[in-house]
Amino acid sequence: MKQDGIKRASIDKLKSRFETSYYSEDMVITPLVMFRELDDLTALIQGVSIGVTVSGTAKIKINGKLHELRPNTLFIFNENTVIEQVKTSIRSSGYMITYSRQYLNSIQVDTQDLISIYHGFLDEPCVQIEPQEAAYIHDISKLMRSVLCDYAPTANRDKIIASLFAAMFHYVMGILQQHSSNGSNNVSNRTDELFNRFLDLLREHCSTERSVEFYAQKMGITPKYLSLILKKKSGRNASKLIDEAVVYEAKRLLKYSGLSINEIATKLNFASQSFFGKYFKQRVGVSPSRYKIWNGHTEENIVNEDILFSDSITSNDNK
Repeated sequence: MKQDGIKRASIDKLKSRFETSYYSEDMVITPLVMFRELDDLTALIQGVSIGVTVSGTAKIKINGKLHELRPNTLFIFNENTVIEQVKTSIRSSGYMITYSRQYLNSIQVDTQDLISIYHGFLDEPCVQIEPQEAAYIHDISKLMRSVLCDYAPTANRDKIIASLFAAMFHYVMGILQQHSSNGSNNVSNRTDELFNRFLDLLREHCSTERSVEFYAQKMGITPKYLSLILKKKSGRNASKLIDEAVVYEAKRLLKYSGLSINEIATKLNFASQSFFGKYFKQRVGVSPSRYKIWNGHTEENIVNEDILFSDSITSNDNK
C-alpha cells in the first residue's frame, strides 16, 4: 500500500538520528531516548521495533489509533506501521530495538513466534507489563549493547548477539501470547475472533497444510470470506499468509534441523522434493539447496550472489 507524504524511518535513518549501538545493516538498538526529542516524528517504520517505556507518559497515534505509553509499556511496531507523536510528559523516555525480516530469518526462532509478531497484535501494539518483566527485557538489551559496543572483534560475537536477541524475542513473544490469552474473552467483534482463530490454526498446521480451503473449513466459513477478513486485518490474503508461514518454517528447517532437503519436503507435506524446490525458489528466489549452503547470509546476499553466479555461467558459456 502506498503511503504518500509520510517520512520513512529506516534502520539506516535511525542509526544516523541517534548515537546508537548497532549490530549490522539489519538491526539497530537506540540508547535511552527522551520521547520529546521525537516531536516531529510522523513516520512509517521500515522494520519491526520492540521497545519499552522507562519513565513518564506519551500519547501517540499508531496507524491512526491513539495509545498511551506509561512506564513499563511494551510496544511492538510492525513493518509499515505509521507512528504519529501527539503529546509527551517532560521526562518520558524509552528505548527500542529495530530489526529487519532478514535479520530475524538469519537466527533461529520458532515459526509460531514469527507468525505472532508479524500478523498478531495488530490492534493492540502496546501492552502494560510487570516491572520485573520490563527489567528482564532491559537487562538483555543492556547486555546486547555491551557486546555491541565492544569494538574488539571476537570469534563468537555474532553468535552471542544472535543468542541474546533470540532470548529477548522469545521472552517478548511469551508476554504477548499470555496477554492475548488473558484478553481472549474480550474479543471486540466477530472479525477479530475469526482472525485470531486463523492465526491459532496457522501456527498449529502450517507445517502440513497449505490450502485456504482447509483453514476455511476448520473455521466454518468460505475461503473467500476468510481472505476478506485477513485482508482487512493484516493487508494480506489467506494464500499470502499461509505461504509466508510455510516459507518461514522451510527456512528454519533448512538452516537448523540437519534434515536432508528430501526429508524436509516430506515433513512439510510436499508431494516430492522437486515440487518443494519449485515452491521454495518461486517465493525466496533461490533453491533450497543454495539457501542451505549459504548459511549465515541474508536473503538479499543469497539472491544477488545467485544472480552473479548465473551471469558468470552465462558469460562463460558465451565465450
